[in-house]
Amino acid sequence: MQKPTIAVIGSGAVGKSSFTIQFIRSFFVQDYYQSIEESYRKQIEIDNELLILEIIDTVYYDPWIDDYIRKETYKKSHGFVLIYSIIDRNSFDELQNYLNEIYRIKNSDDFPIIIVGNKNDLENQRIISTEEGKEFAINHFCPFFEISTKTRDKIDDTISTLLREIRKYPFDSFQSNSNNSNNSNNSNNSNNSNNSNCFLF
Repeated sequence: MQKPTIAVIGSGAVGKSSFTIQFIRSFFVQDYYQSIEESYRKQIEIDNELLILEIIDTVYYDPWIDDYIRKETYKKSHGFVLIYSIIDRNSFDELQNYLNEIYRIKNSDDFPIIIVGNKNDLENQRIISTEEGKEFAINHFCPFFEISTKTRDKIDDTISTLLREIRKYPFDSFQSNSNNSNNSNNSNNSNNSNNSNCFLF
């Protein structure tokens, strides 16, 4: 059974934890204080195939301090949900910084990433237009969704789309992160060095 890992990334208060918990447990958490990363697993079916999905709910990283933590999370992830809030301009403006970090750590700008505008239930407070979000996603060759973690609108579609994107990439480590760790111990060190930037998850 395949065991992909995805990371949910974004600025503070955009709804990363609400997204994760709504998908895993099907209820909305409005106020959630999180000081460390949390990981969840859920067995799901995509296109008649069972998967064990691991979702890493990240905290808001200080780009100047948390480089090691960020690297470890990004390295082991097969895909990314990059979230901003449609009522928060700063959270949208920071998307490019997160993308640049993913590209740098993965050593590639061709990787499964989905751009997500959260809080579409707050239309009367909207600052980022749907067209602006779509344009950003198109310019970076990423799928795009606007969602609501409060109403659960399009959360399942977001995850399904990202998993289908992940399938397009021939990751040797897609089966199991734990198996990869064991296999890496038996590999030649020079081979590990050559592949670590792209395939060390």
